[in-house]
Amino acid sequence: MEGSFFRLAAGTFALLAALFGCAGGPESVKTGSTSAAAAAVPLPRIDSTEWRCVRLVDAGGRHVDVTDRPPTLRIEPEGRASGFAGVNRYFADVTFGSVAVPPEPLRFGPVGATRMAGPPERMALEEAFTSMLGTVRSARVMSAPGGPLLVLTSERGDCAFFERMAGEDPSR
Repeated sequence: MEGSFFRLAAGTFALLAALFGCAGGPESVKTGSTSAAAAAVPLPRIDSTEWRCVRLVDAGGRHVDVTDRPPTLRIEPEGRASGFAGVNRYFADVTFGSVAVPPEPLRFGPVGATRMAGPPERMALEEAFTSMLGTVRSARVMSAPGGPLLVLTSERGDCAFFERMAGEDPSR
């Protein structure tokens, strides 16, 4: 009896998560699958964690190839964001709300960056990534089969998906 209750509760949670856009990620978008077992994984805070971009959508709604050296993001609790944008390192002020209730309000200030040139496809990635940061309005961390995903959302919808980089403590 107890086991069936937990299976029912997990199935209900998975259904509610799918209905309210809280489950899945780039992989489940492709396959249409979700995992109720993945929901039990402790999710990290968005700050003090290094994230790697695995999917990027530009302002026109088109998917941008993240190349072999994807952009990264680290948000410090003091209100600074930084990382690798595709060719250059970038930085920006950031404000974010309560981590207790997703989605969490999130805004990036003007983005500054180093000024190196690179191959056209990587420069295009960098431009799409840094432009996307200016449109972000909220963030949430979701469970996914490969680990937690940080999802940045603009007024037009989800615009970037990030995986926690290897070596980062998932309990932070």
